[in-house]
Amino acid sequence: MPGPFEIDRSPPSAELLEVAKQELRETPEVRAAAIEELRKLLKASDLNFPDDEEFLLIYLRPTKFYPESALKLMRNVAEFNKTYKDLLHNLMPVDVKPVFVDHGLINIFTNRDQKGRRLMVVQMGEKWNTKEVTEDQIFRALYTIQKLAVLEPATQINGAVVIYDFKGMGMGHVKAMSTSGAKRLLTFIQEACPLRMKAVHFVNEPMIFNMVWSLFKPFVKEKLNKRMFFHGEKMAKLHEHIPKEYLPANYGGTLPALDYGGKEWYPVAEQFTEFITKWNTCGFK
Repeated sequence: MPGPFEIDRSPPSAELLEVAKQELRETPEVRAAAIEELRKLLKASDLNFPDDEEFLLIYLRPTKFYPESALKLMRNVAEFNKTYKDLLHNLMPVDVKPVFVDHGLINIFTNRDQKGRRLMVVQMGEKWNTKEVTEDQIFRALYTIQKLAVLEPATQINGAVVIYDFKGMGMGHVKAMSTSGAKRLLTFIQEACPLRMKAVHFVNEPMIFNMVWSLFKPFVKEKLNKRMFFHGEKMAKLHEHIPKEYLPANYGGTLPALDYGGKEWYPVAEQFTEFITKWNTCGFK
């Protein structure tokens, strides 16, 4: 069993493989055929991506083992990396270390939820010092986390859930966000992220949150819109989606209040610099 602050790279259990079969069409036969076909498609394309089995599965699982769809996702990733090259080119964990270690704006829970999904909380209110951390830096940190999450077979299969916490949000936070930043984040989530985003929960939104939502709403597509939930301070509404026993006391749960954060998680990122360097080569030939 991996420790609380470790990437779980263990092979899928029989139970997890059954979920993959039911939800992703994954069987040994389908997997082998899809990997072979995706390799052929990749070789004949203008894309430059590693073609080892582990890497191809990162793209085949969220696209339910349809090679053409996996290739399209790869192309979306390449296009996204090209569009935001100034922000993402050769991005390494050390480049976003302050966001994790000094500010603790992003935290991955050490436990999964009732469906085996990874849980992450992003602090967009009182913990966000907009004079020290920009919107761009937060995005770079989220992009780095994605590179680590895709390494986990359990997360590839079960997906991830994000909680955005706006407690203490003020006008300064609203002004620190932009339409271009909102578009970038939603393009990433909806088109260029090889993770199954199963739900996005918003909690502790103040009245001025409507100003923030007006930035994001135009870019939200129907599929994601159905997976977005707004709870305010009513944690009971959050519990309808994630039961209390899987949440810390901070969110009305029965688990201990969070006493860890990005500072504890950051060393994990440094353990996988070889994979992240490999990931950074993805793009067009």
